[in-house]
Amino acid sequence: MAEISTNIVRDGITLALRAEYPEAHIEADKVKQGLRPPAFIVRLVDSSQTARGPNRWRREPRFDVRYFPQAGEKDCLAVADALYRVLEVIDLPGGDKLRGVDMTHEVVDDVLHFLVSYKHFVYREADEPTMEDLELIQGGN
Repeated sequence: MAEISTNIVRDGITLALRAEYPEAHIEADKVKQGLRPPAFIVRLVDSSQTARGPNRWRREPRFDVRYFPQAGEKDCLAVADALYRVLEVIDLPGGDKLRGVDMTHEVVDDVLHFLVSYKHFVYREADEPTMEDLELIQGGN
């Protein structure tokens, strides 16, 4: 498994959204002026990392997938129901898959905020020196 960065996870989310909503405008992080609904904005809310051994860490990025509807709150609720399925397991650009957890949603000012975390492990090679050559001399009696 290749190392999974936060950008790769965000790319996996946008790929899943594009597959389900090909007509929607999808952005990462910023709301561009003149954004026309239907539109999604995928933004990293926060992320944490916890050591799980000498060369292994557990990362927990949490994303806010904002949906700007054409038809108000009723449209937001229908999209929220679908996102529980669409973002349950995402395909990453490298071929790996991640499962979404801790999914919640709310509608604020006719904008859906769908929150999802993608917990995964990150591994790094040890920076320890390797052994030199070892010569074994065996004596006989």
